[in-house]
Amino acid sequence: MERQYTQIDQVRALIDTIIKAIEDEETKRCAYVHLYGVGLMAAMIALKRGHSRRTAELAEIAGMLHDLLKYHDPTIADHAHEGAEFARRQVLDKLDCLTEEEKQLVYDGIYNHSDKHIKSTPFDEIIKDADVLQHSLRNPCEDYYYFDSRMQQLLDEIID
Repeated sequence: MERQYTQIDQVRALIDTIIKAIEDEETKRCAYVHLYGVGLMAAMIALKRGHSRRTAELAEIAGMLHDLLKYHDPTIADHAHEGAEFARRQVLDKLDCLTEEEKQLVYDGIYNHSDKHIKSTPFDEIIKDADVLQHSLRNPCEDYYYFDSRMQQLLDEIID
């Protein structure tokens, strides 16, 4: 079967343009590792929880976009809320392959991803959980993330 190009490829092209413009090489590396890692974790979690492949794709998009502004402009104080606006302007509004409802779902996932102590929609929870999972699995020996209660629930869910 031939490789199929999807909207994920379109999103990555837009994200890559923004990341490649980052001058600091360490920041650039961290951006790729974290954003694409959260995207992959989000897709996996969505599928594990029984969501459709389309929802998994949207979760991956939200994961790839969730901290993009933080890497693009580290001086931003409220990276989740301002980051959702940045993602809409710089990426989501440039895509004609998403409906307005899908754009709003991704936007909300980004907007709410830092409120990990507040339970929200199932989609938002995917993005929050993917963020925690990527932070923890990037270094499984780091106690700070590993012993977080959300991380422990995720491990129980995934290893189940």
